[in-house]
This record gives sequence, structure tokens and C-alpha cells, in this order.
Amino acid sequence: MTDFDLDLAAAGDEIRSFLASYLDAAPADGYVVGVSGGLDSVLAAHLLADAVGPERVTGLLLPADPSDPENVEDARAVCERLGVAYREHDIQPVVDDVTAARDDLSKTAVGNVQARVRMVLLYQAANDANALVVGPNNRSELLLGYFTKYGDGAADVAPLADVYKTEAYDLAREVGVSDDVVAKTPTAELWEGQTDPDELGAPYEVIDPILHAYVDEDRTIEETVEATGADRETVTEFVERYEASTHKRERPPSPGVR
Repeated sequence: MTDFDLDLAAAGDEIRSFLASYLDAAPADGYVVGVSGGLDSVLAAHLLADAVGPERVTGLLLPADPSDPENVEDARAVCERLGVAYREHDIQPVVDDVTAARDDLSKTAVGNVQARVRMVLLYQAANDANALVVGPNNRSELLLGYFTKYGDGAADVAPLADVYKTEAYDLAREVGVSDDVVAKTPTAELWEGQTDPDELGAPYEVIDPILHAYVDEDRTIEETVEATGADRETVTEFVERYEASTHKRERPPSPGVR
């Protein structure tokens, strides 16, 4: 639970209203969303189905090694329960083709390929259906740059971009996401055993108050330490990560000749 004063019911209503009005204004026929079985994608699927009707939502299940079969099954179950049509495609052969020319790629580099292959398939599906691609990244991920540029960071609509990860748990419960999904340890499943807290170096319960104080409340590092009770080293680490990832949240720079 956070202390950011987010009214969950009001936030859910505002997100659903935004999704409905944005689709009508586009104009487009529906939304396409990748459903991994994790919290954010499942929460996005719930909000989309509520906002525009399940018949205007398409889910893509795009597993690759080492996707947990349990997560894939959860993704199927969510789509079926919501009445959302879905397609499933194992992307590992495509990832293997892309990475075949190099035998020295890091885990992160291969994970980035997976994310970008998924986005290619999402946009292909959206083009076929005159639909918009939904990016389910939450505010914590976006502020930390914890996403793949032009991979899961590429989307037409980002309904959870204002919702911190710790708030996403509460919002998920509010909209009826099942407890087993809410209870999962967050992971992008980009390599075996990868989890968000391990890779980031702290749980979201520590990270989110730091980001909220520094970014939303415009506090200094010292003021953020005082406000959150986190040690200065931890605060500095995540502030530096936020500042260093600015380029991932902005349009590519141009020389400004016009």
C-alpha cells in the first residue's frame, strides 16, 4: 500500500474513460495488448475490456524461452474469462534467427531482442485490425527506464503510465484481477530466474516512495532521504537511474533546423 493519495476507484474510472474516448477519437476499431500473465498486462486487459468491451480487444500471448508455462496458462485463462479473443505465438524461433549471427550476446541484449520482436508482432496485429497497441508499463518502470527502448516501451497508448507499481497491485484488486496474479513476484521473464527486485536492487515498496518524492514532489536528494526514510545511497542510486534514463522517455533529438 502506498501513501500517494491515489483514489483507486477514481483512477480506474479515469483510465477506462480515457481508453474509450481515445479509441473513438483515433479513430480505430480496437486495442491490441500483449498478455504475459503478469500483473500489469492482466490489469491492462481488465481495464480495456471494461472500457471498450472485450469484443474490441485482442490479446497476444508471445512466450519465449524461458517463459513460465504457468504464466502462459494464466494469460489464456484471463483472456477467456474476460471474453477477449487471443492468439498465441512462440517467438523463440524468431529470436533465435535474429541472434544467430552473434554468439557473445549478453542476457540483457537477448532480452531486448525478445521485447522488440514482441512489439513487431503487436504492431503487425494492430495494422491488420486497424487497432492501437497498448503498452502496460507502469510509472515505476517508465521513470527508471526499466523497459526496452522500441520494445515494450513502444506503444500507442499507455494506460498505466501514471500508476506506480505498488499502486498497480491495489488497482488490480479494485478491478477484480485474481489474487494468484496479484501475488506473483514481478518479472519480465527475459532470462531464467530474472525478477524485478533482484535486477533493480530493491523492491518497489522502497523504490516508489523515492521516485514519488524526487519526481512528483520535486524534492532534492536530501529531502527525499528525509521524506522516505531510505538511506542516502539507495536514494542516490535510483535518482541517478531516473536521470540517466531520460532519453528513453523522450522523442529522439533533432538538430532543430526548423
